[in-house]
Order: sequence, then C-alpha cells, then structure tokens
Amino acid sequence: MSEFAFLELSETDDGEVVLRRSGDDADAEPLVSVRFSAEARLLLGARASDIARAMVGAGVQLATHHMANPEMADDEPRTLH
Repeated sequence: MSEFAFLELSETDDGEVVLRRSGDDADAEPLVSVRFSAEARLLLGARASDIARAMVGAGVQLATHHMANPEMADDEPRTLH
C-alpha cells in the first residue's frame, strides 16, 4: 500500500456508508463503515446518509491532521462517551 491513496465514499444498497481506497473491488472490506440500526434510521429519517457521510468525513479529517502532526499525538487513554 502506498503512503497516499485516493479514497472513495459510497453508499451500499442497504444504506451502509463505506470508505474504500479507489480501485478496490466492491467486495473488498471497507476501511470504515457506518451502519445505523432500524431505530436510528427512523429517528434520522432521510438525513441518515448525510450524517453517516459527515461522521466518516470528520474521522478522515482528524486522521489526516494527526498524520500531518505526529508530535501533537495525545498518548493518554481516552474514555469515549
């Protein structure tokens, strides 16, 4: 794998939003995927896809920032809420 790769964000037929390297086969495991439960889809309605895409986009931006600034890494464990 090269250090830099073009990424592709897409939505599957079942509504899952996936992030893959461009050129990967459709059946290849995605780098990241977001899938909402049926209950969450009811709550989010038509905005579920937009929210999933924003979640993946925010993660890519943060990962890019950390890769560009490794000296700023926070090594303390974090609790996710």
